Amino acid sequence: MEKAMDSDEATRSAAAAASTAMKGFAQSTITVDNPADLYPLIGELLGSLRSLVQVADQLAHAHMRHRGRARLDDGDATLGAHEADGATWALVRARELLDAAEHATDLASQDSSRIAWVPAERNERWVSVVFLQGAEADEPLNLLDRSEASAAIRYLAQWDYGDETTEAALVNGYVYEGIPTCATDRAVEDKASGYAVIHNPTLGYVSLLRRFPQTSDEAAAPSAAVAPATPSRSAALHPWFSSRRSGDRSVVRSVAL
Repeated sequence: MEKAMDSDEATRSAAAAASTAMKGFAQSTITVDNPADLYPLIGELLGSLRSLVQVADQLAHAHMRHRGRARLDDGDATLGAHEADGATWALVRARELLDAAEHATDLASQDSSRIAWVPAERNERWVSVVFLQGAEADEPLNLLDRSEASAAIRYLAQWDYGDETTEAALVNGYVYEGIPTCATDRAVEDKASGYAVIHNPTLGYVSLLRRFPQTSDEAAAPSAAVAPATPSRSAALHPWFSSRRSGDRSVVRSVAL
């Protein structure tokens, strides 16, 4: 009996440790600065998924094996067995989905293994100044629609507080190698002002970035967290921030719909 209890405790501890490790994995891959790390990271994800497939399968079998001991809180054995059946089939479905995820991740691993990443050019970076969406984006989007981009840039530049905006972007990691755009975005760079405006009339958002040259000291030092120029496919994952108008200059996160 004591040996069984020790085994149960070890199983629960292993499950908790695995959960904690995956949370750490998720946290550490929020930003991947070196694309050469992507292939080995996908390999670790693939290994984790293979283990999860096995765990889901084993938990489903365990529900079936102990079905006769299942009871509700009131002692009802019939309904207890019914709930055990439901958990079993839900786990079987989870196993099928994890199996599909494993297969897709394996394909991703094969594709990623064939990529030869070109070293990033670090002589030009961009900091996020402001991101507007919905009704707040109507005016700059209208300016972009009926006049040159310079008018919209002048309008959006009122949110640029110079060093304060740059510092906020550096602290929060909103610094990009190149101008980050999604497939449906339109981007216009004004070389004279050092600004670039990204807009998406379909999704109703507009953002302003400012060129942030890298100094020679920064180039010689290990790079801070700098996001890649190509963001996720969904505009909802744009990691922009917006500063409120004068009077309330606190930095807030703004997420596109």
